[in-house]
Amino acid sequence: FIRSLYSQIDAEFEAARIEATGRRDVHAVERIERKQRVNDQAYFVLCWGQLETAIDEKCRSAIRARRSSGNWAVRRGWDIYNPEDDRLSGLRFEERTALVLDRSSGPGSPWAKVMSHYSLRNQIAHGTLLAQRIDLDAVMQEFFQIQGELKE
Repeated sequence: FIRSLYSQIDAEFEAARIEATGRRDVHAVERIERKQRVNDQAYFVLCWGQLETAIDEKCRSAIRARRSSGNWAVRRGWDIYNPEDDRLSGLRFEERTALVLDRSSGPGSPWAKVMSHYSLRNQIAHGTLLAQRIDLDAVMQEFFQIQGELKE
């Protein structure tokens, strides 16, 4: 649903930009291009929220599974985490992600991609708008792939 709504809005902006370009209205083109960038970034943050929720839920499941083990060797490092705590016992995002993705798998790995997107998310969410557009179709596809890589 999010992808189709984004595509619809982006298509309307693009049609308006093409029309303004045809009229040679440079100021209108600049305004529309700025709106496109802001729209890209708004949808990026919206999609990011869904990925972050998936990571948090997978992390909660991993903690629950390890805490319920009858084997103390499996359970011992996990008992300190509370999966019912809204903030997952104060675990930072990087730590939550490390519990469900292998952080040692190198550049281009799901972990590295998440951290790259997390940096971009922080930049946008804290008020620094990007000068270039975001390829939301590629980002959404990558987010789906990352969700498929999450482990308990």
